[in-house]
Amino acid sequence: MLLLKHLYFKRALFLSLTPLALSYSLSAQAGMEMECSPNFDLTDSRSYNECSNLPVLTPGNDNKTNILLLLTDLGLARLETETHIDQDIWSANYAYVPFEAKNFLALAQNKVANQRNVTTSQASQYIFDERCINLTDAAKQFNAQIQQHPKLSASEKKILIQARNQVQSCDDKHQFIAVDQQWSQIAQQYASYINASIAFYNANYSAATKIYTVLSQVEDPWIKETAQYMLIRSSLNSAFATGVDQYGDIDINKINPQLLKSVQDNILTYLQLYPHGQYVASAQGLLRRYFWLAGRQDLLINEIVWQMHNSQSPRYNLNVAELPAEIDRRIFQSSHFNQNNLNDPLLLAVHDLMQMRDSNDPNFKALTWSMLNAQKNQFKTQPELFKYLQASHLFYVQNKAADALTYLPQSFSLNSHLDLSQAFLKGLILEKTTPHQAASYWTQLLKQSKNTNQRGLFEVALAQSLNQQQNYQSFIGKRPLISQVNLQRDFILFHANEQSLEKIIQSSEANEAQKQAALFVLLAKSLGYQNFALFNRYYEQMPKDANQYQAWQSPQNKYQNKPPFAHLIWNGHTISPTLQCAALPKLSQALEKNPQDLTLQTCLAEYMRSENAYSVLQHLDFESPRPLAFNGTVFTRGQVYKNIIATKQKSELTAYALYRSVQCYAPSGFNDCQDKEVPKTVRKQWFDQLKRDYPQSSWAKSLKYYW
Repeated sequence: MLLLKHLYFKRALFLSLTPLALSYSLSAQAGMEMECSPNFDLTDSRSYNECSNLPVLTPGNDNKTNILLLLTDLGLARLETETHIDQDIWSANYAYVPFEAKNFLALAQNKVANQRNVTTSQASQYIFDERCINLTDAAKQFNAQIQQHPKLSASEKKILIQARNQVQSCDDKHQFIAVDQQWSQIAQQYASYINASIAFYNANYSAATKIYTVLSQVEDPWIKETAQYMLIRSSLNSAFATGVDQYGDIDINKINPQLLKSVQDNILTYLQLYPHGQYVASAQGLLRRYFWLAGRQDLLINEIVWQMHNSQSPRYNLNVAELPAEIDRRIFQSSHFNQNNLNDPLLLAVHDLMQMRDSNDPNFKALTWSMLNAQKNQFKTQPELFKYLQASHLFYVQNKAADALTYLPQSFSLNSHLDLSQAFLKGLILEKTTPHQAASYWTQLLKQSKNTNQRGLFEVALAQSLNQQQNYQSFIGKRPLISQVNLQRDFILFHANEQSLEKIIQSSEANEAQKQAALFVLLAKSLGYQNFALFNRYYEQMPKDANQYQAWQSPQNKYQNKPPFAHLIWNGHTISPTLQCAALPKLSQALEKNPQDLTLQTCLAEYMRSENAYSVLQHLDFESPRPLAFNGTVFTRGQVYKNIIATKQKSELTAYALYRSVQCYAPSGFNDCQDKEVPKTVRKQWFDQLKRDYPQSSWAKSLKYYW
């Protein structure tokens, strides 16, 4: 029951987002609430897992991760180093590798500058509302234009700037400003532009479009061009609104086609009139959104591919932190998806990896070997990427590890994510074909690693061998071979046997956090596997202030990310006047001398059903009677009750055991006493025996059901 190792999905709720960022068509998705944990089993790289991605091209990665890796190799993206990683060994969940897909995307930055005026000030506040995403930046641009305008008087400038600064939010409805006929014609036109913007931010696109249309014909060059550009945004938002239902979901098939046609006309008009205009990159980006809304995925793909291969163009407008989501949702997950539209190696490679996944979906179309080989011409500019896909198919899909090796290079430079992917796949092949060579291979790559992602990947791979070898030295010390704290934690909590734990506790190399983690696990497992001598030997080594170590319930922050030693402090329990249990240290000392004593075992069961024992139970494997990493037999309180009943002695202890045996199934009908379940007929026998043989006991009187 290794609760900390498993991924638990609480619930999934998918919602479509309303209007998106200025130049890309990111998916309309509100997100999925889940609890994530990394999966260190790298042999499971074919199963999709959003929570456990690798910096290499694998079928199991989220599509967005694979896209970003290839964008990095293409020279369009760079990755910042992850800084928010877990450093407390007891609570360490994530380090560098594996990582959550969403966290990986957050590290992406443009390596080639986006030529669009990227908004920064209010992007996070209005991330899902395109009309508001650059509200503040637009005000700054307008005010700068007013300040330097030679034909506006000082008083007119002051009035116009004050009026524009009143529009600070999309959450409130703003009133039009009055246009004074005494102002100059230029001032009146700028005032009208403010009113057009007010209508736009009020979502009154009809009024905004009318005003922008008039202003696009005036002589002032800034108003003329900006109004022409804003016609694109106004018509786009107007068309988009016709496809949004009451819940905020977008159905592009319901969008008004006439309004959609006006979007296309306005974009093409602006690009024709202002081929070198100040908004040309943004207008080009909005063209992608038009293709999406129009259901023209072929043109959308062509535009994305053009952008990826023309990063020096003034019209280059890709934001690499957002592009992977756009590609994933608007291409791969679109109802208009057609694989025949994929001719670019990057997009085709990502789709191929998708089709190599394990899937139980009846509509899933797995990639066959012949289908893959038929794509060879489409990869003529990326022959190494194609060979890698062939090797991946042989390894992941066909289970032909030895054959896959022939498609990989003999040596690796590790200068790209493709290089890293090839090196990693070779390691997986060695794990299958010549496992005795794998550890040395991973060690060599670890020495060659050039960044945290590479080192993290090879540490995870190497750690699996070190776990099996019980090589505890590699996980401890000031500069351990395995530096990722979550891997150190994984070894101590889930792989270290009692000898390794003892050596860590006694080591002069281990730091205090490592020693404390090892001590708690040793105590929890020795108690749970009934190695009472070991438990008693180390119990006194708990911190003197052990009662303060209450994990997340600790009043003081310094104890919250440390082992919950307080849970091993139990002052005993009174079952009845004649059945009384001593405090845990005295109880375990008695059990060391008389481990088969049923009364003492019942008292241990009392501890195990207390809230304190939750932290102990997390470290016990109830599915395997002979745990791989720890000596002893796992303690299950349900079996204790059965053993007492089996003695057939009429006693208060038997009455309590009958009561507890039935209560194991309350109220759900499922056994929470960790032992093997029994049918309801047996529970009824226990119930009837308690009622018959001990009718005056408080337990018989209180028990009404047998579940």
